[in-house]
Amino acid sequence: MSQVSAVTRREDDNLLAFLNSLVEGDRQHLPSPGSASREPKDTPTTRAGLSLLAGPSFVLNLGTTLAGRVTLSGRTVLYVDGANAFDPYILSALARDAGQPPRAVMQRLHLTRAFTCHQLETLIVERLPPAIAHYRPGLVVISGWSHLFHDENVPAREAFRLLQNTARRVRSLAEAGQPILATHPEEPVTQRLQPLREILTRAADGVARLREEDGLILIVREKPPGARSARPMVIPQEHCRLWFRGHPHQELPVAYPWSGR
Repeated sequence: MSQVSAVTRREDDNLLAFLNSLVEGDRQHLPSPGSASREPKDTPTTRAGLSLLAGPSFVLNLGTTLAGRVTLSGRTVLYVDGANAFDPYILSALARDAGQPPRAVMQRLHLTRAFTCHQLETLIVERLPPAIAHYRPGLVVISGWSHLFHDENVPAREAFRLLQNTARRVRSLAEAGQPILATHPEEPVTQRLQPLREILTRAADGVARLREEDGLILIVREKPPGARSARPMVIPQEHCRLWFRGHPHQELPVAYPWSGR
């Protein structure tokens, strides 16, 4: 079992500060890898905004890692899993590394899953607002937000309409003061991928795109306006071991069952 290094913990802190800068539109350079963050560890989840992480499938695990960092601070996370990719090992590993009981950390994360785009729309539009009012979470994570909307059994126009409904609801929750982190894996590569990404990008306050290059993870701000002028954050891939654990992102089956729940 791999351990989370001190360098990895510092990178997590830098990423949290990075998400905060996405929302605030900070034009300053990002922290250098391994350097101490100038922001308090809990700053990003005390300020409102919708941040979107896009890129390879490991952005799903990155979202879970950041959710785990919030639960380590004693706050609650609401986690909406739209890609059936939640990996509990990540929270357990973070908890053990921090010297906290894994069970207690996991109990601060409340997980709900959707298996069709209709279910996800119902979860976000109808059930997420009262859950936020009840739990008052430090962070809401929407994991694999666009994944279910690739389903070819749902006409494209209907899929885009449903996703836009979720985007309007999430946008309103962020504007009301709820910090939200969403992940958008850029797969499967279908004709819907770009339109789906555009819907989510328009809704987000800040967008960061991740890519792998020569053993490095590069994180580039694509929003707010002017963010492209900032230099990318660069992290050695070996410092991101938690992001690459767990089950690989699954391709869509021919049809999703509709549970009616």
